[in-house]
Parts: sequence; C-alpha cells; structure tokens
Amino acid sequence: MSVDVPDSGRRQLAVPVAAATLAVVVPLTMLVATAFLFGWKFQPIETGSMAPHYPAGSLAVVEPIDGSDVQPGITLVFEDPRDRSRLVAHRVVKALSGASPTWQTKGDANADPDPFPVPASAVQGRVRWSIPSLGWIVSAVRGPQAVALLVGLPLLLLLLLEVRDRRRGPRFCS
Repeated sequence: MSVDVPDSGRRQLAVPVAAATLAVVVPLTMLVATAFLFGWKFQPIETGSMAPHYPAGSLAVVEPIDGSDVQPGITLVFEDPRDRSRLVAHRVVKALSGASPTWQTKGDANADPDPFPVPASAVQGRVRWSIPSLGWIVSAVRGPQAVALLVGLPLLLLLLLEVRDRRRGPRFCS
C-alpha cells in the first residue's frame, strides 16, 4: 500500500534536506580548499598522548614548517623513528645541540619526554588547530571510500534533488 504525499509536503521536506546538505558541503569545501591553497594536511590524532589539548579522535590541521621556525611549545607532526609509516604529534620541549636541527618532544599527557630526538628531516609540519571527533571518521574512511563519502554522497544528493525538481516542471510564483 502506498501513500501519496502532497506536493507541498515534498517541498517542505526538500528545503531542510537541501539546507542541511549545503550546511555540511559548503564549510567542508571551504576547509579543504583552504588546506589545499596553504599546503595544509589533515592528521588524525589516534592516541591520548596529547590530551587534553588534542584528545584522541581529533583531526589535526597540520601546516608545513621550516626547521628554523621550530620553537619549544609548538606541536610538531613527525615520522616515528621506530616506524617511519606512522606519524606522531608531540610538543617540542627543547632544542638539542648538534650539527643539524634536532628537538626533544613529549606528549602532553605523557610523564616523560620521548626517548628519541626528532631531526628536522622527520618533521612533517606543526599542528595549527584541531577538530574534535572528526579524526575517528578520517581514520575509519580513507582513500576512495573517503572521496565517495565526503564528495560523492553530497553531490549525489544534490543531483537527485535537481532531477526530482526538473521532473516536476517549471514553477511559477504568484
């Protein structure tokens, strides 16, 4: 058994759906476009070592940084010397003396500094700010699935709304 929904009911439903889609797509598009223009990257915070400032599950916005600009107090994202495929976000505690720039780092929630120095060659950037809870989504969905979810799904929804409106024909305001 099917129930016919009056045309006015469909229009009332379409407006909030379109507004909600735009409310998500526009800020997300602006964030990604800004990141692209400035060379920023997104890095999920997967452990609690930087809590409470950057809790697990946050998505860090990482800005490229020159080694000469690294100072104690900033949060660096660097390759883990024990596993080069893993990135770590920890705060710089102090600069170490040596032939090339190297720093001692520590997670805010950790009792002791990291047992290894961080050379300039391992630094990927500095954390500018973070978005709480968004890191879990990025960690769970990567690659083609992320593009489909974050770009394809909103575009598909907008396309379906457009096709539906074109099938109804032109509308005239009175």
